[in-house]
Amino acid sequence: DKTIGAISFCSLFALFIYYTIWVLVMPFVDKGHPLHNYFLDWQYAIKIPLMIMIVCLTVILTFLALIMIKT
Repeated sequence: DKTIGAISFCSLFALFIYYTIWVLVMPFVDKGHPLHNYFLDWQYAIKIPLMIMIVCLTVILTFLALIMIKT
């Protein structure tokens, strides 16, 4: 359990750092800088979290609707 928790924590922390740099730092870096090769276009910084949020809300609301229908 501790190993899985540590791996999950480290991977989510790395993802948080990557996204934070992508959103907060990269707009101020010149277009020709080689650092841009490691990041997607800026549009995806909005589209990816938005799609994740829509899917999660759909799953949660579907679950709640099914529970309400059963009771």
